[in-house]
Amino acid sequence: MTMTTQNITTKLLWTALVGSMFSVPLTLSASVQPEGHRGFRGNRGGGGRAIFHELDLSEDQRAQMHTLREATSRDIFERLMERRNELSEAVDNGADEATIRQLAYEYGEAEGDAAVERARMHAQMMEILTEEQQEQYLAFKEERKQKLEGRRKRMQERMQNRRNRNPDSF
Repeated sequence: MTMTTQNITTKLLWTALVGSMFSVPLTLSASVQPEGHRGFRGNRGGGGRAIFHELDLSEDQRAQMHTLREATSRDIFERLMERRNELSEAVDNGADEATIRQLAYEYGEAEGDAAVERARMHAQMMEILTEEQQEQYLAFKEERKQKLEGRRKRMQERMQNRRNRNPDSF
């Protein structure tokens, strides 16, 4: 494999890894923490939990969300993290292309299983919310999506500026 092919393969793998790193935390953060527990982000909550704090869930809804979180198949998400780590280690250790492709395939399967689990969990969460809360939830998600898009654009601009200053950099 030529140096250029290795660089392209490495860039593609890192892009896939970084992109997928957002899916698991967002999924796992969709649960509600017990009242009074604020986590490392203080009163703002964290990730998807902040949305649920804004929805003013009833005690019954909180209990249902907690039960749903407990019923979520953690082994799917643990397998996803294991596959990601295995793939990352293989890339870091200079594994051959066949090994990297096999690990990437297994990682893709785990990502698919996690996506199915997220969709199942999302559907069940939406059933717990009232119609008004569902509307608020969708509005919060759209707002978060817009903010994320803005950050993504700013990051792309910074990367482009760096490339323009030093075209030979990664």
